Order: sequence, then structure tokens, then C-alpha cells
Amino acid sequence: MISNPTDRRFKVHFHWPLLWTTLGLSAIGLVNLYSATLVLGQTGRPPLFMSQLVSIGIGFFCLFAVLVVDYRIFERVGYFLYLLSLVLLVLVIPFGKTVSGNRSWLDLGSFSFQPSEIAKLGFIFALSKFFSRAPKPEGHNFGSLGIPFLLCAIPLALILMEKDLGSSLFFVLIFASFTLFAGARKKTILILLVIGLVGAGVGYAKILSPHQKARISTFLHPASDPKGKGYHLIQSKVTVGSGKIFGKGYLRGMHNKLAYLPDKHTDFIFPVLAEEWGFLGSTVVFSLYFMMIFFALGVAAKAKERFGVCLGFGIAALLFWQVAINLGGVLGLIPLTGVTLPLLSYGGSSVITILIGIGLLLNISMRRFMF
Repeated sequence: MISNPTDRRFKVHFHWPLLWTTLGLSAIGLVNLYSATLVLGQTGRPPLFMSQLVSIGIGFFCLFAVLVVDYRIFERVGYFLYLLSLVLLVLVIPFGKTVSGNRSWLDLGSFSFQPSEIAKLGFIFALSKFFSRAPKPEGHNFGSLGIPFLLCAIPLALILMEKDLGSSLFFVLIFASFTLFAGARKKTILILLVIGLVGAGVGYAKILSPHQKARISTFLHPASDPKGKGYHLIQSKVTVGSGKIFGKGYLRGMHNKLAYLPDKHTDFIFPVLAEEWGFLGSTVVFSLYFMMIFFALGVAAKAKERFGVCLGFGIAALLFWQVAINLGGVLGLIPLTGVTLPLLSYGGSSVITILIGIGLLLNISMRRFMF
């Protein structure tokens, strides 16, 4: 269903605050990434910055392209998009490229992308379609959650085979979020919790690599090996703290510029911002993320049918967990997982996925009313 984007109802019901918040975070992300990737004495624009600029451009093109199509068409093709994302995950196993110990990239010559990012949206489409068509006023039991459990287990297993622990967490957390949102019986929640704990134990013993196990031990005892396993986390905390209230100033973060902070353009992009802009700048970013998630939940609450409600909630859950996992890791509140910070961290696949998600939220908001 193709709709005319100049229709008056689109202009009236367009969620401008969500778009401005997204533009604000994207602009801050580019400014911050420029600092994170600029080497002292370097002339010209950093290549990673230029690559991210292109990715954001593609992402916003996709965002506005999504607006043209009525979001309800994704309910019809939800399972197909999910299956397509599984095919891409399967292709990673024999043909994937390994980056930072994770075999999670498909390389198409000059273009590379992470199918796990696309799979997040495919998973949300599939869960939204299921829960919108199978309401249980009395609460879901374990049997009625069999299909969603299977929808989660397949991509989870494929991504764990790729050693991408960070991406695999999203499927568990989004499944758990949908289960609570759709209404599960207390006994069912308890059973799923036991399964999750047993699975986590087995995964730690049999699936996690020594490097991933080291991240967990580092979280528990970061000072036990300050120059080795604990180096990343310690430097992250020191960098964040060094910004104090007002920060050291743009392009003046010494932990950033002297390369004390590892992976500063991806996992540890937030400490770069905290060092240069301090507590006040960090608060602005926190506030923008809070507003984005709040707007996403508002869109879901006001959607005119169940699929829109579920889809909006799923994207809100994706945004929340991605922000929480990244910030929790770099601040030492949870183990590091290698998850990017939405619209701030370098990564084309992540940026495009997030912006498509924002486009879907805007789409749902615009089509709340018939007239």
C-alpha cells in the first residue's frame, strides 16, 4: 500500500519531536565521532567519519522511504522478512568476515554489513505479527509462547555460532520484553526464567570464548589485571570521570587523543563525549535518548491497531536495550558486550537499522487516523 506523502493527514500527524530528537543525536554523533577518529597532526577528514556520514545519509533516505509505504504491509510480509534475515545469518557461517573475533560480517566487495542488525528488525516484525494476531486476555502460558520462543531460538543459535555475544543478547531481551508486554502468566515467567538461567550457565561453560569469559571476570574484578584484561574498563571509567562537570573542551580530550581509550569510535564512544563535554554534555545525550524512547512508547500506545502497537513497542525495546547495554558496559555496571551506542557509535549497519526503526515509528504515528 503506497500512500501519498503530501497527504494533509501526514503533515498534521507527523511526529516532529521524534524526528528532531533523531536529527539531534545524529548530529552529536557525527561531531563526537570526528573527535574520536581525528589523529593528532592529521590533515583532512578522518575516513571513518566520512564513512559514517555516508551511512547516516543512507539511513535517512531509508527512513523517509519507509514513510511512503503503509506500515501495515509489514504485517503481511513479517514472517517473510524474518526468514530472509535468517538466510543472511546462515550465509555468514561459510562466507562471513571476522572482525574483532566475531564472524558476523558479510563482505560484498567495497560494501560490508552485519546481517545480525537486519535480523533484529526481522525478529521484531515476526513477533509483532504473532502477538497482534494471538491475543491472550487470560495471559500466555508456556505452550502459547512456543512459536515466539522458536522465532527467538533460531537466530539466537545462528548468531552464537558467529561468536557475537552482544547481538545475541538483543534477541533474548526483546523476546522477554514482548512476553511481559503481551501478558504472560506468573508460572510461565518462572519457567522461562529457569530456562534462561540454565541456558546462561551452559552458554558460559560451552559456548563463550576465553575472551568473552574474560569480559565477565573483568567486570567482577577490573583491578585484578589493570594492564591486561581490565585495561578497557578502567580506562573507560577514568576517561568518563576526567570530564567532570563541564568537560575538557571539544578536541581536547587527552585520553582520547593520546589513544589511552581503546575502541573509542565504537564500543567506547560515550567516554569520548563525557571527557570533552563533561556531565552537562552527557546529560543532554541522556535526555535525548530518554525522549526518543519515551516518544517511541507514546507512538506505540496511540497506534490504531494491535500490529502498530506491537511494532512500536518492539522498536522502543530495541532502542532501550541498545542504549542500556552500551552505557552499562562502559560505565562498569554490566559486563562489556561490544554493543554500539545508537547513532553515536561508528557502524553503518547499526545506524541504518536504527533509522529504519525510527522511520517505522514515524509511519505508525502518521497513520493513527483515517483522516
